Amino acid sequence: MREIVRSQDLPTCSRCGGDRLLTTARMPMKDASGAPIELELCEGCDADKPAAAALIGFFTEGGGHDVSRSTEGARLLMEWTKEGMADHGWSWVERPSPSLN
Repeated sequence: MREIVRSQDLPTCSRCGGDRLLTTARMPMKDASGAPIELELCEGCDADKPAAAALIGFFTEGGGHDVSRSTEGARLLMEWTKEGMADHGWSWVERPSPSLN
């Protein structure tokens, strides 16, 4: 199931305990112990990761409220997701688009 839940009340960061989370995402995959993978984008914890830092910059400079930047935001979100999933041993593999014929 895929679902987007918007909230003004994000939990504290599970890594630093701070209130600097910008977004969280529950992946449809499970970690090695069988629990759902939860990705967190924290200004304090993730500033040194390339894709996370780019997405943090996008949000902090107002990109999340600018519809004209939605394509950029989607690309940055995808790169952050790939980076976060790689931390859990997953990698992105492109699949050919199905033929419409």
